[in-house]
Amino acid sequence: MSAIASFYLVDTSKFDELRQNAEIIVKKNLFSKKVIDTYWDYLANNATELKGFDGSGYIYGNLLVYLEEQKNISLTNSEFDEIAKDLSDKRGSSHFLFTNKQRSDYINQLDPTKYSLTEVQQFNKDFSEEGDEETARLTLDAIQVLQQNLSKLQSDNQVLLLIVG
Repeated sequence: MSAIASFYLVDTSKFDELRQNAEIIVKKNLFSKKVIDTYWDYLANNATELKGFDGSGYIYGNLLVYLEEQKNISLTNSEFDEIAKDLSDKRGSSHFLFTNKQRSDYINQLDPTKYSLTEVQQFNKDFSEEGDEETARLTLDAIQVLQQNLSKLQSDNQVLLLIVG
């Protein structure tokens, strides 16, 4: 099964509410069970949904490692790691929070024209044994979507939320 990669712009002032709404509540009684999940409604009403990725969201797992190991672009660590981990734990899917500082530090380095299909293909082959050309092309597309969405950050009061799941 393939994962979806969704992007949202979120104001940092919404973090407490986001964390509260991330929790799935199960109410049980003798004959029934009711599941309360307000996360997606909360995001729809309190965040700005951006362009998603038209391929498997799992591409971002390899991509973020590739960027860090091969290009010294560190997007997997920020001051909001604890929040991202909490969201990931509550939702059972990967959550990444990218900051305005990361945007300013790396936006130019994320230009997809600076990446070689052959280099990405070789990394994928070595890292996850997925060295086919189609996966490498999807990885380049994923870089473009990441760059476009990261460029939407306007201030330190916003983050880019990537959900892979």
